[in-house]
Amino acid sequence: MKKWKIISQETVCDFKLFKFYKRDLLNQRKNSHHHFYIMDTADWVNIVPVTPEGNIILVKQYRAGIDSVTIETPGGVIDKKDPSPIEAAKRELEEETAYRAAKVTQFATIDPNPSFMANKCYFILAEDVKHTGKVNFDPGEDIETIEMSKEEIKKAIKKGDISHAVTIAALEMYFNNSYK
Repeated sequence: MKKWKIISQETVCDFKLFKFYKRDLLNQRKNSHHHFYIMDTADWVNIVPVTPEGNIILVKQYRAGIDSVTIETPGGVIDKKDPSPIEAAKRELEEETAYRAAKVTQFATIDPNPSFMANKCYFILAEDVKHTGKVNFDPGEDIETIEMSKEEIKKAIKKGDISHAVTIAALEMYFNNSYK
């Protein structure tokens, strides 16, 4: 199967954090035109922070999209000032959790929702994390840090207490060593 041909693209809305484009495409195999709306936003990092004891540091925070508090891996947007996903992960980890890692490596890259999103999400492993006591929340953030064992996390996923798809993907890839 071939990729479709972009005929035109125009900005529909620009919300600073993300833009929506209307993209007109040609399916060359069927010779048919289609319109899609694409959300273009910065790439993200999601971090799996592991303590020396093997527990995982997670965050609880309110999410307006589902009007609920979620349990997630720490993470955030890769800023223009970040030279790499690794550096963004180090910054986000300390800002959100007040933890720093002895070793930080990227273990996967995913497409969060390629049907309408144009960004990437980098999964970052932060090993031997230690608490520094220096959080630096963004103005809209109100975050609680928690520590859970692998077994507690698996139960929370099964129960639906952890339901964030990107978080589950990062944790499962880490647990299954599918990144090595």
